[in-house]
Amino acid sequence: MFQIIRQFTFHRPKEIIQPTVWLFLSQAFSMLPAILAYMAIYTLGQAFVPPYTLDLQLLITLAATGLGYILLQYGIEMITYYFTYGRAYSDTAKKRVAYIQKLRRQPLGFFSSKESGELISSFANDFSNVEYTLCYWLPYSIGVGVLLAICIVWISIYNWRMGVAMFGMLPVCAALMFGIARIKEKHSRQVMAAKTHAATQINEYLYGMKDLKAYHRTGDGFHALETAMRKLRDESLKEEAVAGSLSTLCSSLVKFIVPITAAVGLYLLIGGTLSVLDFAGFLVLATKLVEAELMIVTSISALRGMLPSGERLDKVMTTDEPTGKEQIETGNSYSFENVSFHYAKGQEIIQGVSFDTPSGLLTALVGPSGSGKSTLLRLMARFWDYQAGHIWMNGKDIREVQTDSLLSNISMVMQNAYLFRGTIRDNLCFGNESITEEQMINACKQARCHGFISALPEGYDTVVGEGGATLSGGERQRISLARAFLKDVPILLLDEPTASLDADNEAMVQKALDEISKERTVIMIAHRLKTVRSADQILVLQDGKIVEKGTHNQFAGQKGLYARLWGLQSQAGDYTFKQS
Repeated sequence: MFQIIRQFTFHRPKEIIQPTVWLFLSQAFSMLPAILAYMAIYTLGQAFVPPYTLDLQLLITLAATGLGYILLQYGIEMITYYFTYGRAYSDTAKKRVAYIQKLRRQPLGFFSSKESGELISSFANDFSNVEYTLCYWLPYSIGVGVLLAICIVWISIYNWRMGVAMFGMLPVCAALMFGIARIKEKHSRQVMAAKTHAATQINEYLYGMKDLKAYHRTGDGFHALETAMRKLRDESLKEEAVAGSLSTLCSSLVKFIVPITAAVGLYLLIGGTLSVLDFAGFLVLATKLVEAELMIVTSISALRGMLPSGERLDKVMTTDEPTGKEQIETGNSYSFENVSFHYAKGQEIIQGVSFDTPSGLLTALVGPSGSGKSTLLRLMARFWDYQAGHIWMNGKDIREVQTDSLLSNISMVMQNAYLFRGTIRDNLCFGNESITEEQMINACKQARCHGFISALPEGYDTVVGEGGATLSGGERQRISLARAFLKDVPILLLDEPTASLDADNEAMVQKALDEISKERTVIMIAHRLKTVRSADQILVLQDGKIVEKGTHNQFAGQKGLYARLWGLQSQAGDYTFKQS
């Protein structure tokens, strides 16, 4: 139980103390009508036994207490509601934010190791389970459990035979429910896995729609989605069929406590060891305690069923974050010292790489596909941590630097530029309200996107779809580049910034990059070597190693990899179309 509490409260178990206390008071107070009914029956019964007296004053007091109970119970229920549902919803909202903040601090490798639907499903479904557990199952089961324990002790002391009659079925039901709970937990994990897979299939189907249509495979894509949905349906039905039927059996056994209490009470009444008034009181109490016992046996199953959700969220929240507490005020250069990196053991992606990126100069990374260029760029942004060597920024190993401090010194433009749903202005300013209209327009002019933005009906206030779907690849790339220019940082990391541009815009953007590199340190990946002819330093990679280092003019007279790639691209550029 304590493990469940820790997981569902994100290791802050004190959160459920107040709701549990108020629920205990609420449930204890709800027993008052049964006590008042017993006292009223007892008082009325005195009129039929010697000395045949009826205490009218006590009956009036009981009636007044009953009326007062209604108002008081309303007040207690409102307070209980606030401390259970109100606080639980508020706390869960904070937990959702903490969860997102935790994800934000994770390296890129954390996300590449998970299905796309896992985190979506976890955020949507697991938090709903946690929310319901915090506001209902946990405090109710603890509060009612304590109340039931007190009743068991009190009734057993008062009349142990009636105690056995009223609670003797409880251990049997609890044992049965523990068995049901194990089954439910197993099926809950299977349902959770099916939900994750279904979310992944939905995500893939929607994001891959263009390719599915292009290859006329929408039917095949839907078949995979339909299979995932059928699997989810089957697992959900199986969970309800198995756990639901057994839970119904257990609930029926608990409800059988009332006739058992009546039978035992009647036997003791006939035997002369139980008075009529006590018999009536125990019957009234039994009907009330059945609700509490049902709550306990049901909560055992429910909590075990919710356990996988708590475990999955707890696994994310306890994942180690990138270490580093150092701060860098202005980092304007990198120094790689014998850096090696692998995604999986035995598969070295970067092998013993060493180089410097001089401040205020343009360094180009070139080489065949799969040579490690993009990985090297991502290591600079600490999307992953390298396994050997050092990457220095202003004399500090970036693994010792706080991630936010590191990222505040760099701006990145990825090969597949992503724009958020909103206006072009929002995407450019990216929450930085200090950017002026003039600065924004100048950056867009540098990135050669001011022209097409101005031609749009709403200009900079034009709303773009999710991912920038309403714009072309080249337009997205240029807006992303302008966004990088607007971030006033000393280092620019660019992954094929001109990949989606036509020849004219490519030349103009290249001029802008040459100008910017005079003010900032620029590290750029390029496949088209003509875009890096003017680079101050060119690093040629092959199989995760730097095989050449220099400038375009220095490579021109050599017979290395750069010269070979240049020759191949030059030959491709010599092809012309002739009119027949």
